[in-house]
Amino acid sequence: MISTTKSSDTLAVEKELFALKAAAERSAAQHRLVALLGPASEEYLRRLATTDRSLTRQVRELLTLIREYGPDAVAAALAKAHAAGAFGADYIANILRQQQSRRDVQPPLCLKDPALNQLATDPLSLAEYDAFILRSRKESHELTTSKTNPSGSDDDEPQSGSGSD
Repeated sequence: MISTTKSSDTLAVEKELFALKAAAERSAAQHRLVALLGPASEEYLRRLATTDRSLTRQVRELLTLIREYGPDAVAAALAKAHAAGAFGADYIANILRQQQSRRDVQPPLCLKDPALNQLATDPLSLAEYDAFILRSRKESHELTTSKTNPSGSDDDEPQSGSGSD
């Protein structure tokens, strides 16, 4: 009689081969990503692997971004994300979207009086204002301290020997 069930040794070997094949596919995707983005992406992947994110999924999403935006744009976004310590395909996608969307330059405010439209303003420096406010706060604090503690003593404890023992 021929047994139709596989031996446990055969199942173990098949399971191990399946795991090796999956690891090789993941490794191939990572190598493809590094080949497309350059050697700097390898360090990014190492740091990404230390997060709680699925590296396989992140690599797959990065490859999708490369198809959508091109390797140069993704490599530049990856460098920005790495410099900011942001590890994940979602961060890179956000950087790419921000770079793609242009901000419209707003026209200058147009006032009813044409003479007012011609005024040129100096850039406002708040240094004098800050110095005034900080000086006022310091003086106010010193006044409050001297009113609440007229003797100038910092000791909040009652005088000893006043006979309440």
